[in-house]
Amino acid sequence: MSRSSQLQHLAIICDGNRRWARSKGKPAFFGHREGTKRIPELIDGCIKRSIPYLTFWIFSTENWDRSKKEIDGLFKLFKKSFEDFKKDADKKQVKVRFIGDTTKMPEDIQAIIKEITAQTKNHNKLNVTFALNYGGRDEIIRSMKKYAQAVKSGDEDINKLDQEVFGSYLDTQGLPDPDLVVRTSGEQRLSGFLAWQIAYSELYFPQVHFPEFNEEQLELAIEEFENRQRRFGK
Repeated sequence: MSRSSQLQHLAIICDGNRRWARSKGKPAFFGHREGTKRIPELIDGCIKRSIPYLTFWIFSTENWDRSKKEIDGLFKLFKKSFEDFKKDADKKQVKVRFIGDTTKMPEDIQAIIKEITAQTKNHNKLNVTFALNYGGRDEIIRSMKKYAQAVKSGDEDINKLDQEVFGSYLDTQGLPDPDLVVRTSGEQRLSGFLAWQIAYSELYFPQVHFPEFNEEQLELAIEEFENRQRRFGK
């Protein structure tokens, strides 16, 4: 089975903010703040290159293990960044959605998530997804609980379960699977990111930390992807 070599969906694991900050002799928050500055630049880069889908993993289910001070700082940063981005998304006609168990987020962040999702739902220039309180195994478990409830209520037939039906219960329902997954900071593992969806994705592990992953680095990732020969089932 052949698939298009055209990059349609780029997914980025935004890793290395804290290591980058430490290399500068700065606290972790400094790295997180600088990392958020890359997101508008990468969005512009994808719009310029007509890449229709872009996903950022910005907070995992494992990140709750960090210190309360760091988590509180992150949440304040998320709230401000989303409020600023809401205006920018309207201007650039960017559709925004969130995946992950966002019900665990503070109420003010849940509110801004609902606002930005509703406000941008009809935009079509670029589809941007933020994975927030997201874990691949957690997503599968939550999805199967919903599916099991649907079977119990008679809305689903267990004998008709296939990949398409399973996919419709995932957080990413309606999104194409990523063609390219980038994890910054040189870590060569995926940590459960989109565990179901990336079965056929190309992987790219640049050494730069996320605050350094600018449009020039984006171009290098795209070039690497385009130079690969993608063959499926051959």
